[in-house]
Amino acid sequence: MQFHQRFVPGLAIASYIIGDEKSGEAVIIDPTRDVNDFIAFAKDNDLHIKHIIETHVHADFVCGSRELKARLNDEPTIHCSGYGGKDWTQSFADQHVKEGDTITMGDLKFGFQHVPGHTPEHIAVTLFDTSRSSDTPWVMFSGDFLFVGDVGRPDLLGEEEKKELAHQLYESVFQRLQEIPDITEVYPAHGAGSLCGKAIGSRRSSTVGYERRFNSSLKEKPEDKWVKDLLDEMPLSPPYFKRMKRVNKEGPAIIGPELPGQKRWGAKQVHERVCDNCLIVDVRSKESFASAHIPNAINIPVGINLPTWAGWVLPYDRPILLIAEDPSQLDSVVTNLLRVGFDDVQGYLEGGIGSWETAGFSLAMLNTMSVHDLDKKRKSEKQLTILDVRTDKEWNEGHIEGAMHIHGGTLQNRVEEISKDKPVAVVCGSGYRASIASSFLQREGFEAVTNVIGGMSAWKAADMPTAK
Repeated sequence: MQFHQRFVPGLAIASYIIGDEKSGEAVIIDPTRDVNDFIAFAKDNDLHIKHIIETHVHADFVCGSRELKARLNDEPTIHCSGYGGKDWTQSFADQHVKEGDTITMGDLKFGFQHVPGHTPEHIAVTLFDTSRSSDTPWVMFSGDFLFVGDVGRPDLLGEEEKKELAHQLYESVFQRLQEIPDITEVYPAHGAGSLCGKAIGSRRSSTVGYERRFNSSLKEKPEDKWVKDLLDEMPLSPPYFKRMKRVNKEGPAIIGPELPGQKRWGAKQVHERVCDNCLIVDVRSKESFASAHIPNAINIPVGINLPTWAGWVLPYDRPILLIAEDPSQLDSVVTNLLRVGFDDVQGYLEGGIGSWETAGFSLAMLNTMSVHDLDKKRKSEKQLTILDVRTDKEWNEGHIEGAMHIHGGTLQNRVEEISKDKPVAVVCGSGYRASIASSFLQREGFEAVTNVIGGMSAWKAADMPTAK
């Protein structure tokens, strides 16, 4: 058996390629939309991708099954859950599988188990090596049902569905999972950093037995108590999750082998708004953005968290034009945007911000300050608003006394709570999220906005006082 886990940092997505040497066939489980790696792995290992399996309707990224099938001349068979009903049945599937159905490739056999709770239709995929055992699964691909150290969150479909899904998850954990032996290895669809759970561990695989012993969500307790504990302190989910659910249910558009966003735009074209209604997204570092940027641009610096924050703050109904430090970064940026459904990337500013500067067009800047300067200003300027854009958990662990707390991802819905008549100092963990939030505030007409460089990490390192 050939086995490969492909992991995407940031979104923390784990996809799987399983090949059978005897038949030369392969199965892909939960592929992302950027499918070149899957195709290359199969080619390098003399495998023919015959089957593609989706464990559920994903919320945090665009599924890649349609893209992969199209790139392979429509040859593979797409298998999706047959338990979704009219609301969660993925119509683009070639087969809708249920318990008892199998896929066989040489010595390998794949089975399916319905494990609702994270979503109503969720299935786990069990893998048997029939040359060793035809009735004991060697591996379970658990999707977002079971993680290392956690289980999938049941609250992504709305308040009405949350409790019902939580109770379904309880049944899946304490009844359906009992059918899987302790020795079976567990390979989930996400690792640490994903927002599909609240306490996912850093290891990318486990065993059912290890999770039963050490995963707190697998410790049996009265159902109502278990549900309450599971939902307690669940992190905020990005609004784009609901859009991803719709896209992945209906089937995402096919991109094709050529990445969008390759067109070069001159500074004069950008200035004259030739790219009608384009949103300018500046992916340079927070320091570069602060020193000079195009007015009204949104800063989301290049990094593993770019797709998550794009989903948090960018509108889906506007085309995007990129500004980067280096054109070599653009393919990665576009790929990350495609992963979360931003298909309409029109291109990039040729020559970067330097071409804009030399053309003599107006520039904006973003003030920055150190934590030491912030400490002085908060004591001397009563009119200063300190805006903390971290998560609830981070805020509760310690914040600057007197600060206002608004999660950065919800800022666009709560911006009216912030006074434009006062200067605003924006704080996050290190300055990354604060730069995103500051650029948004500038777009909203806030004139005195400052990014606190180093954020709360620097504040605590400098032994500044915190409140809880």
